[in-house]
Amino acid sequence: MNKLRWSAIRPAWLLAFLIFLGWIIGIGGDQFTVCPQLLPSICRSATYFMAQNNAIVFYFRQYYQLFSSIFVTDSPFDAGFNVIAVLIIDRLSEDTLNKSRYFLIFFFTAILGNLLTLTRGPNYPASAGASGGIFGIIAAIFSYSWDKEHRIEASTLIFFLFVFAGSSFLIPDVNWVAHLGGAIGGFVCGPLLYINLKDKQSDFAVSESSSLTNFATGALIIAVTILSIIQFGLFLR
Repeated sequence: MNKLRWSAIRPAWLLAFLIFLGWIIGIGGDQFTVCPQLLPSICRSATYFMAQNNAIVFYFRQYYQLFSSIFVTDSPFDAGFNVIAVLIIDRLSEDTLNKSRYFLIFFFTAILGNLLTLTRGPNYPASAGASGGIFGIIAAIFSYSWDKEHRIEASTLIFFLFVFAGSSFLIPDVNWVAHLGGAIGGFVCGPLLYINLKDKQSDFAVSESSSLTNFATGALIIAVTILSIIQFGLFLR
């Protein structure tokens, strides 16, 4: 029964919940002002130090921000927009990635977007949000469908272009570089996934990953989460 219940939960629902949880953490972090030992003259909210600040990553090697900034935000607009986008693309797409593939693509593309943000230099404004990974998921679904069926998934493409243009250029103070990096990663992941699975399953959307893949995915995410929490805690000491 537990297995059936777990399998009925779509990965997009889990991601939407994590985004909402990150917003709750962001709101809570705003209640605490901290002055890290490495930066005693800079006192900010705990949430500020969970966003990606290129200068802190460059000069103080606080790599946890590449991960924590994916979820933690104190902006209800940012969190709400991302939750809605995740749920809409889940309904628009005919195919649904299983949990392991979904979250591997999401985290890979989100972190790729954050790494690309580092190329903008230490003075680039701080940023946070899951948009890079969301664009990665959309791009992966679109490019997979193209390789599999050699046709353009019009609804997915229109939604991608609308959200990318609207959220990247029409809304002020948005990290469009992370969006671009996530999209590039997604366009790479889709074809790679198709090449890997085309001889195994006709439709990866309903196929199961191996137990080893599920375990490795879960272990990797948990390990990165724990290491990020540890580094964040040490940074605030």
